[in-house]
Amino acid sequence: MISLIKLANEGKIEKTGAKPKLPIKVEGVSSETLDVYRIPLEYLYYNDKNGRISTGIAEYEGKINPVSDTVNSKYNDMVAKIIENGNRNALKRTQKSIEESGQQVYGWVLDDGRVIDGNRRLTALRNIHKKTGQTVYFEAVVLPFSYSNNSERVKVKQLELAIQMGIEERESYDPVDLAIDIYQTTAGEDPIMTLADYARDSRMRLTEVEKYYNGAVYIKKFLEFIGAPATSYEIIKESKSWSLFYEMGKILKKEFGDDPEAQVKKNETMESYFGVILYQTHVGVVGNTARTHIRDYGKYIVSTADNKEFNEDVQDIVEDLSESIQDANVVNYADLTKVLIQEDDKISEFGENYNTHIRAAKNGESVEKFIKSIRDNVKVFQDLNEKNGLSGNLHYNEVSTKQLKELQRYMRDLNIASKELFEKYGKEYQ
Repeated sequence: MISLIKLANEGKIEKTGAKPKLPIKVEGVSSETLDVYRIPLEYLYYNDKNGRISTGIAEYEGKINPVSDTVNSKYNDMVAKIIENGNRNALKRTQKSIEESGQQVYGWVLDDGRVIDGNRRLTALRNIHKKTGQTVYFEAVVLPFSYSNNSERVKVKQLELAIQMGIEERESYDPVDLAIDIYQTTAGEDPIMTLADYARDSRMRLTEVEKYYNGAVYIKKFLEFIGAPATSYEIIKESKSWSLFYEMGKILKKEFGDDPEAQVKKNETMESYFGVILYQTHVGVVGNTARTHIRDYGKYIVSTADNKEFNEDVQDIVEDLSESIQDANVVNYADLTKVLIQEDDKISEFGENYNTHIRAAKNGESVEKFIKSIRDNVKVFQDLNEKNGLSGNLHYNEVSTKQLKELQRYMRDLNIASKELFEKYGKEYQ
């Protein structure tokens, strides 16, 4: 394994003369001791623990090793394609800027060449080298840390989050990447932070970090529900269903406690949610419309007494769907859409149940709104009666004869209309 610091001490890597400033205080490191170096590209490799990258290469977990081009360029080439596909326009702008003016913003790398900040700049430089054949360098700060050391991994993550917040016009995370990064950093196989730590270092609100975390939890449970590999996050990205898991996490946390009975009901509702998501995926409802529908489901069914009945009505359908999809060995979004087409009868049956319950709940809400409007109006007239026909600080000497006659006419019309309505509703009730 190479050591960039050792190479620098041997004079094999050149300093640029720039003196970087640490975005946060990190124990054991001082801005006075840091320098920016011109590093040959072959010594560098992409950080497989970076949120954006880790979700992109998740399906290859255990099959590839993150190494520099001096060992094998296959890894860097694969990650570069992921970065290019993520935002081609942003990469083109970065590449054009570097070609015309050179690298303007330095990156950050670890001693072994792991790039913790500057992935797009590194990709642009690799493209320039391939296009021109010229030797190019990645200008970056070299940090004396190793990712194999847990205590140093915490410092690296703190710096990574701080750097991301400190550079203007930085591309925002894909929400799935962010959610999975939060999950892996705070609750994965080897957590290194608490949710509160992540919120502090990323300058996000803790409540928002928790919502992203919950969304990630239900993404992972959904992938298990359909029998897909645990790292098939591209299914969520391609189906554009992230917001559904985000909303799902919010309502389930709000409606269910931590006691065993509540957890049973929560799990039943979670599977019903998965049914709604599969139904929306099948019928092609995405974006704001899909988010509105999932919110309506939470409002009109999950948060009401109707939730138990709905869960019972769709339980068998949802279980059958889960088994059918698992039997199909789904590994990507194309596989999922194919099996949903094959299971159209089950999806349609679920949709009929779903739409029936939503329609009934909304109709019930309309009736309640209608009754409330009548009740509110009755209260107005009761108040008027108690105050002898006056409202608030109004006095009779403020009412003209013409206005008084107008009020009398409206009162008479109201009396006639109320009698007619009373008779009509009386007949309907009988």
